Amino acid sequence: MSFVFVLVSILFAGTATQSDWSGGGGVQGPLSDWSNAFWNSDVGIGFGDGKLLLSYYPIAPIEHTVDGDFIGATSVFAADVDGDGDADILGTAYNDDDISWWENTDGTGTSWTEHTVDGDFNGAYSVYSTDLDIDGDADILGAANSNGDITWWENADGTGTIWIEHVIGSSFFGANTVFSHDIDGDGDADVLGSAGNADDIAWWENTDGTGTSWAKHGVDNNFDGARSVYSTDVDGDGDADILGAAWWAHEITWWENIDGTGTSWIEHTVDGNFYGANSIYSIDVDNDGDADILGAARNADEIAWWENIDGTGTSWTKHTIDENFDGAHSVYSTDLDGDGDSDVLGAAWEANDISWWENIDGVGTSWTEHTIDAEFDEAYSVFASDVDGDGAADILGAARDANDIAWWEAMGYSPLGALESSILDAGDIGEWSIFLSTPQAPSGTSVCFQFRSSDDSSNMGAWSDTVFSPDTPLAGILADSTRYLQYKIILETSDSSVSPELHEVAFSFTLITGAEENESGEVSSWSLSVSENPSDGFFSAQVSVPEAGSIKLSLYDVSGRVVAQTSQEFPAGSHSINFAELAQGVYFCTMRAGDFAATDRIVVID
Repeated sequence: MSFVFVLVSILFAGTATQSDWSGGGGVQGPLSDWSNAFWNSDVGIGFGDGKLLLSYYPIAPIEHTVDGDFIGATSVFAADVDGDGDADILGTAYNDDDISWWENTDGTGTSWTEHTVDGDFNGAYSVYSTDLDIDGDADILGAANSNGDITWWENADGTGTIWIEHVIGSSFFGANTVFSHDIDGDGDADVLGSAGNADDIAWWENTDGTGTSWAKHGVDNNFDGARSVYSTDVDGDGDADILGAAWWAHEITWWENIDGTGTSWIEHTVDGNFYGANSIYSIDVDNDGDADILGAARNADEIAWWENIDGTGTSWTKHTIDENFDGAHSVYSTDLDGDGDSDVLGAAWEANDISWWENIDGVGTSWTEHTIDAEFDEAYSVFASDVDGDGAADILGAARDANDIAWWEAMGYSPLGALESSILDAGDIGEWSIFLSTPQAPSGTSVCFQFRSSDDSSNMGAWSDTVFSPDTPLAGILADSTRYLQYKIILETSDSSVSPELHEVAFSFTLITGAEENESGEVSSWSLSVSENPSDGFFSAQVSVPEAGSIKLSLYDVSGRVVAQTSQEFPAGSHSINFAELAQGVYFCTMRAGDFAATDRIVVID
């Protein structure tokens, strides 16, 4: 017996979505699925994890003075001293013998209240903060150049209003840097220092873990003109090594923590011709997983970094970042532009300059300088922290001759950005239904869209009027029965500190397709489609059953939770299963029958 098949036109619901643009531009299409591709974007668009936002880029620096009368400011640092969740600022004033901290009273860095920690710390030169007594708050450490003291102050009430002084070490002549790290691996904070007059690099063991008892351990007492000290795991063996810069020896050096307890050290010279080596820091500059070294050389006017070639600290390659940074005095590093790599900051004493260098290629071989302040008299110290609480790093500086502690907003979001999608081949469209999106637009920002469709992918025509609503009916915007679709996203902000975001776009439409029936009205293949899509909470699942059998229908929400489910025997033919009273959201309807499986997407709107 033979059968004659006829094609019956039926409207099926369809959707096209995009939630990832990580594939990059240059894919014009047509495509059957956008996947993660798009056609083009301008420089104003940035890309996050599964979202679009405005690009983050250097802006004209905005200076905020914290204290313009801090006589002989030599050091700056940031920590949450009062435990209120924002960044406070700490500083030393050499001429005033002063260690102070400034309370970030509104959390945005626009209003400050000074709190003196010690107004008689003779030759106050360096400040640092960590929790030394393991009570959960920020304590303060200082190095006094004139009287050779390494000292810490206990944050007695956790709010920075009551301080108890504890002397760690004295007669540490010419003390100029203080730092903290767990040197002996016992889980508490030890203290390191450098002393220029004593030519000394040393560390003090926190013997009881609470900062009340200390034992000094020498690292190198012949490090000529010791000016800076830092600690990290240089050789990748899991313990804390020590790094130093020596002014008179012109040296960048690290000492290997042989037994992991800080009692035995082997010296490794990184560079013995870094003239006037004044500051040292360590970070993974080239993003290869090991610790590289940065330095500032005051006599050589140089900012440089040394690549840890094999990750063990035995082989180094020098890379000059700037060889004309007059009187380079301080160096620091963080990701300033939010692109995932390490940028570099510097303070130049002779040039009166605070600058940062953008790590262009992410591996430290190409740099672009951005001047923050070229009139910051005797720029002595530089640091970075999120002062205004916007999630991005700001720049801090101390100027000895200007008697100034200040911070700068140096990065911001582009005011405008646009992206054009690839051209989508949606198939035999019946009519375009609705556009849905998931933007986040804080005050002062906007996310808007334009669309176009055509039957000729080489001539898509003019863009539609701009649409601002995240859910927009497409009738009257896109012509029905046009199979090719393209959209444009436009992001804007009037505030450089905040960006809108977009997480997903979705288009729904009816698709003309066919199901084969024989002359008796029997269907010849399994299929699933849904009607009323987008839906107001009610929809029907249409199932085609070529032979009697068990059908299982499951409805899932976007989290994967089963919302509704039915499993029953169906005779051969076409059947409709209704779902009702669904909340607003996105759902997935799955049909299973033997080896056959199909899924369709449903959007429920108010």
